Amino acid sequence: MRNLILSIAFISFFLHPALPQTKKVEGNTGSTGNYIIQFKGDYFTVERKDGYAVINLDGSVMSSGIKAPVVAFSRKLFIDHGIYFAEEAGNVVLKDIKGKKLGVGNYKDIIPFATNNTVARVPSEQGKWIVAYIDTTGKEIVRFDVRQYLSIVQPLNKSGAFSFVSLSDFLPFSEGLTPIKSTLTGKYGYIDQKLQLKIPAKFKEASPFSDGLAAVQNDDGNWGYINTEGKLVVPFTYSKRPSRFMSGLARVQNTEGHIGFINKENKINIKPQYVYATCFYKGYALVREGYDRPALLIDTAGTVIATFPKDVSYIDNSKPPVGISGNEQSEYPFYVSETLQQLVDDGKGIFTKGLSYGLLDNKGKVVLDFTYQYLSDFHGGKMFAHKSAFINNSTQNRYGIINDKGEWVIEIVKAEF
Repeated sequence: MRNLILSIAFISFFLHPALPQTKKVEGNTGSTGNYIIQFKGDYFTVERKDGYAVINLDGSVMSSGIKAPVVAFSRKLFIDHGIYFAEEAGNVVLKDIKGKKLGVGNYKDIIPFATNNTVARVPSEQGKWIVAYIDTTGKEIVRFDVRQYLSIVQPLNKSGAFSFVSLSDFLPFSEGLTPIKSTLTGKYGYIDQKLQLKIPAKFKEASPFSDGLAAVQNDDGNWGYINTEGKLVVPFTYSKRPSRFMSGLARVQNTEGHIGFINKENKINIKPQYVYATCFYKGYALVREGYDRPALLIDTAGTVIATFPKDVSYIDNSKPPVGISGNEQSEYPFYVSETLQQLVDDGKGIFTKGLSYGLLDNKGKVVLDFTYQYLSDFHGGKMFAHKSAFINNSTQNRYGIINDKGEWVIEIVKAEF
């Protein structure tokens, strides 16, 4: 009887979901908690012995043998906007998903695209550090020596040396401007794409522009907002760093730790009442009124559109992991909650319950129960999935692309040799 039950479990787990149209693709998915799969559009990435490969949903290879560049001390292929950086002949180049090189630039270090432009370090002679901003077509927006860059807001060192800056200090241009920091004063200003100083370096902290405004901090440690001309339009009222404006609203936090939303006239649009809240995206946000209260989908008037089960959580990786110091980390400047974006764009979104993942619709109804070890990148009715079951005294794992009915469209299997 025990063997019969195990056999039925084996058939149910592996054979029933594997409909005839399921395709098998060889590749590595990464270990638990460190998945390397990225599912974008109608293609996804896997790692193979000769490097990464980009695979279409029909199982065909779009490009392969890709060597991912080193980013943050590890190699992982970052693919977005239908493009990726790859290491080639000792340099880093930009390619499309079919493997065609974009632009003419060869680079040494890069920052993956978070928007439609990013930065890369250009190979140069010893003693020089050349940086270029590039767009998603591979075109260089501007190229400059870091000493030239720093001279915009401070005098050059007579010895020719320059203060240390890292590539991550160069944020993408947003609405034509990007923050620049003086290493002498520690103050921030803003430059345009011609490296012209448009807003003087006089702020203690500064965020990228969004919806025509940017959050800046004064010497007293308070936050307000300026417009693209540098005019203060929201006074330095907030002691906690506010979010960027999206859908005409910004998230603010009062002294008691409650989160609400203001409009561009600094009027409270939604009173502080939440302990968690995402930024708005296309007129919607996800919030919680208490640690033990259900997640809510609200509109810009604060009206509750959907209430989700109390024991589930939405995915919001807006902040980097807390370091050893435990200090509060600034948010990633262009991040949107995956769950919120999925609910708004596709009508369904990935949630977590404990260590398990499931899919809910934008009315709060469970679409796929929380039986998955991992789900990600839901769009167009499909997502990457990892599911496991304990069968015959061992854990059996399945990885691949499933649809919102739980049917396996692609199964990723390890190569036998």
